[in-house]
Amino acid sequence: MNQPPKKSPKSIKAVLVILCILVIWGAVDLCVSEIIAGKIPHRFASVDEGAELLLANTDYYGAYTQNDIDFRMKKSGATLDELLAVTAGSVKKFSFFEKRYVNHRIARMYRTLRRNKYTLPETDEITFVKMDMSLEGGASGYTHGTEIYLNSVNVTVYTFMSFLPDFNKSMDELLWHELFHCLTRCNHDVEHHNSYAPFVIDGRETDCFVAWITTRDYEEVKSGWSSCEAVALIPIDGTDTYWLSGQASNFNEVFGTNTSYVIDPEECLADNFAYAMLYGIKGKDGQGCPNPEIICF
Repeated sequence: MNQPPKKSPKSIKAVLVILCILVIWGAVDLCVSEIIAGKIPHRFASVDEGAELLLANTDYYGAYTQNDIDFRMKKSGATLDELLAVTAGSVKKFSFFEKRYVNHRIARMYRTLRRNKYTLPETDEITFVKMDMSLEGGASGYTHGTEIYLNSVNVTVYTFMSFLPDFNKSMDELLWHELFHCLTRCNHDVEHHNSYAPFVIDGRETDCFVAWITTRDYEEVKSGWSSCEAVALIPIDGTDTYWLSGQASNFNEVFGTNTSYVIDPEECLADNFAYAMLYGIKGKDGQGCPNPEIICF
């Protein structure tokens, strides 16, 4: 009976050496990423702390209308207490590998800043919270103050698929976008509408602020808000009316067309900031961007 060939001591030693090199390299890479990522001060919230931070945003939840609550809870007549209970239970735990992945991306962000000799405004430590985003329509992320809330599904998938550039690009865009929101709150409150622009509607200029709205009540549609969401232009003079973005002939001139995320100025600028940091004047596809004047700084 033939016996399987035995591995020679030399081949076994070679395998062990390779394994040792990989372990050492992984440890060094982890330490370096942790150190560099720390240049942008941040930490990861536990489940309990994340729930506490969410519920502490009383002004945000206090501004919800019944329609807001119903759309998020996907039922008519839901209460704010019900919503807050589900919200508190939506926080998830970051795994070791997810923290490591986010730190890798943040370290990359810092290298971009250092390479281009950019200096960010001073800000408080950023706190990352991982959560189920069902109540937020499956959003990739959002912020309150210097808290960045990340979609738990995305974080897990991006971490697992980190060997694919497109997933890393999506995470990088998200982190730069959310970081912009945190930075703009250093000196003023951007969570309220305090900006407007002249929009040309029916040939006449009207000063309006821009807001994302739902055009119908949950009771009418009994589905997600995507079935009736719209970008509204609301006159600053208090007139009880609004126009849709498509009714303004100069809407694209005001916001530019570098991004389609134009539900309000802050979101549009956050996307432009992310594209500027990641792609520069060449744009996402390397062919330039439609409105380079927005990202030139």
